[in-house]
Amino acid sequence: MSRFSNSSLSRLSVVAAALAMSASLSGCIVVGANVHDGDWDDDAHLVRLLGAEVDARAPEVTITASSNGCTEKSQFAPLVDRRGDNRYSVGFRRTVEDRCKALMAEGKRMTWTFSELGIPAGSQVVVRNRIGR
Repeated sequence: MSRFSNSSLSRLSVVAAALAMSASLSGCIVVGANVHDGDWDDDAHLVRLLGAEVDARAPEVTITASSNGCTEKSQFAPLVDRRGDNRYSVGFRRTVEDRCKALMAEGKRMTWTFSELGIPAGSQVVVRNRIGR
């Protein structure tokens, strides 16, 4: 005879799943991904990213995109929208498909400075792309 009831086991499995999920997400930094404050016609064309970071101290935006081995920064078009005083949103659209055959599980990290994006230093920046595999 079991010491736990079915409802206890069910609650225990939910807690275990939540703990496993939180442990797998620790260390990941995703900044404001998939935030919708208004109508963006081009969001459907934004690529799903493996990760995104905004470093206001540098100041720069770094994305990690899926890659088949030939992904380059020049293959992405950043779309920058001003959202108010010192608030900007940035979306990244792939303009050239990576047709190489060497799947890179970790993806390709690429960085744009605020200056490259036309964003003043000290601004709040949100990345609009969806994040995940």
